[in-house]
Amino acid sequence: MLCSENTSVRFLSDRICGKFLFGGKVLENGPEWEMSLLSAGNMRFEWGMHNPAREKFLSENAGSSHKIAAVELIHSKTVYSVNSAQELNGLKGDGILTQNKALIPVVTVADCMPLFLCDPVRGVFGTLHSGWKGTGIVLEAVHTAVNVYGSSVKDICVVMGPHIHSCCYKVDDSRAALFSSEFGPESVVTFSDGTKSLSLAAANLFLLRKAGVPDENICIRNECTCCDKRFGSFRRQTAGLPSDMPFCERKNYFTVQAAWTKWSD
Repeated sequence: MLCSENTSVRFLSDRICGKFLFGGKVLENGPEWEMSLLSAGNMRFEWGMHNPAREKFLSENAGSSHKIAAVELIHSKTVYSVNSAQELNGLKGDGILTQNKALIPVVTVADCMPLFLCDPVRGVFGTLHSGWKGTGIVLEAVHTAVNVYGSSVKDICVVMGPHIHSCCYKVDDSRAALFSSEFGPESVVTFSDGTKSLSLAAANLFLLRKAGVPDENICIRNECTCCDKRFGSFRRQTAGLPSDMPFCERKNYFTVQAAWTKWSD
């Protein structure tokens, strides 16, 4: 049984929040996952960059009892296991796992999939960024949870957060062939006109099942960040820009979101 809807999920003015599923039931005594909305502003993060909107937003969410743990994203499969935020200073990668409940592991996304992970038995939790280049990072995170923290795969819970869905994620034939080969044919959708699109959800579900994570512990959110204007979206917000515009300029036109996992105070 897979869950695409979860009654414990709620939309606030500036973020979406939800709980994990464990054995098909809402995990009440565990961490929550959260993701900022377009209304919260741009959450872009790079080491050495000053982003007042992000700093204010995350500081308010962290409060006095939590500390933000972040990495600069590079579209990789690199996952860090840490016990303090300082361990990540200057590091680049796409995932953070910890057992320290005072930390809030944060990544950024803008159509790419945020993956939220927890093991309620071992107290492991974390957040991952998974775009097409980094698809497979969830396996790295599962292996880290097992090998570093002693987790059982059967106890690992995963939420695939709001991301660009196959309705909007059209790609060329070569990328589609790569996904079909690496992550199963269901990760590619072919439309009546012959164009192809990726399903990041199907690709990550293929990997989680391969790793042995139970379906009852997996939730896939059905919000498409490109369709749903409550979210920032690289594809939607940059549509119509000149195709030769450098990314350093293009990035000024779309809104990056923060995604994180947090234990309650």
